[in-house]
Amino acid sequence: MKRFACYSVLLLALFTSCATEQYYYQVYEVVSQDVSQKENVLSYENADCQITYNLWSEGGNLCFLIHNKTDKDLYIVMPQSFFILNGVANDYYSESSFSHSVTNSATLAASRQLSISGFLTDGYYWYPSNLSRQFGASTGVSTTETIETKEAALVCIPPKSAKFIRGFNLSDHIYKDCNNSSENYPKTTSSIVRYTQDNTPLSFRNRIAYTFNSQSSDLNYIEHQFWLSSLQNYSEKAAISKQKVEECETKTRKIQRSFTMYSPSKFYNRYLMNPALRWH
Repeated sequence: MKRFACYSVLLLALFTSCATEQYYYQVYEVVSQDVSQKENVLSYENADCQITYNLWSEGGNLCFLIHNKTDKDLYIVMPQSFFILNGVANDYYSESSFSHSVTNSATLAASRQLSISGFLTDGYYWYPSNLSRQFGASTGVSTTETIETKEAALVCIPPKSAKFIRGFNLSDHIYKDCNNSSENYPKTTSSIVRYTQDNTPLSFRNRIAYTFNSQSSDLNYIEHQFWLSSLQNYSEKAAISKQKVEECETKTRKIQRSFTMYSPSKFYNRYLMNPALRWH
């Protein structure tokens, strides 16, 4: 199972479809007795820390933001923290090294636009970002260097601050109704399929070990359990809304696309009307 950085694709400005292709969205709602929804996040809080989740992304992602409420350094003990999917434990710590390239340019000129899709934080709450920023292309001499970073066994969070922890994808499975094909490819939305905690096809837990001692003694544990409670299929027309927004700088109006069914307790998978799909 792979871990990915926290990215949410809330704005769909780059989504284009061929005339012969019809996209659909299978949307999954998750419940938990351990966290509660507050504004745009799922939140848990104790005397030491506050933990917030936002599952909304393609395939879902259990990345989280942890805020150290205390006046001491808080250490997340990664080798004893786990993502547990349908009873199978996945390690947060794998002693891996990561490499990435950095390019330094002597001069810059505004020339291309990069859309920022993810989350902004405001008081340790997550808000879907609809920002775009102008980045310049280099017109002078540039140098590239490769930086290698080792995964930390202890993640230190200073007092009164927060850190994002990279999460695991939840599921790329599409569930098909074999008895009623129209439910798989609805004109708007399909009927809701509901599950109980006993018959759900997807359950997962997040166990976080932390300490205030850099020697990893006196461990504290937080464990949050989630399970899939319902799913529903949407046509592309029903899933995506369009509205005109005004650019602040240019005062021009453009079409902005966003999901109609967004929620921090939901995630989705996109699929085509194609009989060769891998169904589960």
